[in-house]
Amino acid sequence: MAQTRPRREREHPISGEASPAVSPRGLANTAVDDGSDVGASSTTRLGTYLRRLREGYGYTLRKVEERAMAMGEAIDNSQLSRFEKGKAVPSFEKLRALARVFNVPVQNFSDVLDLEEYQHLKPRSAEYGELLKTGAEWLARGEHGRAFVTYERALEVVRERGDAASSEELEELTAEARSRMATALKALGKLYMTERELREILKNRNRLHDSTRRRTLLQLSYLYRELGDLYLASVLAKECLELARREGDPLAEAGVLNTLGNIEHDEGQPEVALDHYRAALAILRELGGHKEMEATVFTNLGGCLVTLSRFEDGIRMLREAHSHARSSGFRRVAALSLTRLAEAFKQLGDYEQARETLGESDSLSSRAEDCYHDILFLNAFHRWVMARDEGHDTREKIAFGRLRHLRSMLQRRFAEVEEFDRHVERTRR
Repeated sequence: MAQTRPRREREHPISGEASPAVSPRGLANTAVDDGSDVGASSTTRLGTYLRRLREGYGYTLRKVEERAMAMGEAIDNSQLSRFEKGKAVPSFEKLRALARVFNVPVQNFSDVLDLEEYQHLKPRSAEYGELLKTGAEWLARGEHGRAFVTYERALEVVRERGDAASSEELEELTAEARSRMATALKALGKLYMTERELREILKNRNRLHDSTRRRTLLQLSYLYRELGDLYLASVLAKECLELARREGDPLAEAGVLNTLGNIEHDEGQPEVALDHYRAALAILRELGGHKEMEATVFTNLGGCLVTLSRFEDGIRMLREAHSHARSSGFRRVAALSLTRLAEAFKQLGDYEQARETLGESDSLSSRAEDCYHDILFLNAFHRWVMARDEGHDTREKIAFGRLRHLRSMLQRRFAEVEEFDRHVERTRR
């Protein structure tokens, strides 16, 4: 890993804090701020999002106007009405003011606009179970945007059912749809939107089944770890572990133990993390049949041993994890295990072997249908560090340019992201 290692990615490295600027894609072919008419299909999602934020606070259009004015930004109520109806798109300055009014990150608006490109893929089907099945198939194929709008349609179907089901059943169906939407959003790197969906589920946590509550808390724990809040991630994971053991759910227990291992490794406690990884692996092997999760934990365990300078055992485990993941078609685990191997070679001073292994990881991570920007960032970071160590200016510049490009795609924070950000801030490059 990097020379500094207070935090490390073990399961889903997706990244840091993207630029707050609104996506150019989302603003394409739309009117900006001046109230001129635009095609509704290009801005309906943002308008709906703004209306829901306003209604969630119980604000009238006039109230939003007053609050924006108090913050020094003029947004009259007729203008806001046009935004909500999808007839115009706010300028970045107005989006920034609305973000302050509604207490949300301005990045949320960019993310909402990005999702417009999947709107035409939303199915018309009204069969809830079929929608969940179809969404899962798209997710498995790496079509995360398509999976999201499919699950979103499932949520709409639940809302359309009204009194056709009991309130308890509707709560569970709603929670299931939102949970799956959160999974797709997280895969798309929309971490702030992911948090919103999970918190919407937990608003009714006392009316949810224990298993639903536990699954949602665990998803939220994953998310806070990715956003760099290790304390909150740990608190939620421990609550999940207690629930899993109380419910007698060993698979969930294994997942939580792996998560706790990740958090402890991030916090610089690899010895403690090692115990949790081993406990998770023992449960999975006893259960059988959960090969991808087993390969993930095995990769984490191998990387942890490398951190502890137990290179022979760590490298052996990582090679075994990679071989199994590659033959089973677990592309992400295969790519991540190669990155961990490269980190081991880098620590041993074998930079040539490290670069070769990073190249193999890049090949697995760069497929257009599902590109792993987080792993690619880690790989570029290691190349950058090695080039600086060797005093190789050309390699350093190439790696630095790659890092700047990949950094803009990441919302997750981990040690390498933070070190790179500090370097950029320090050097103003």
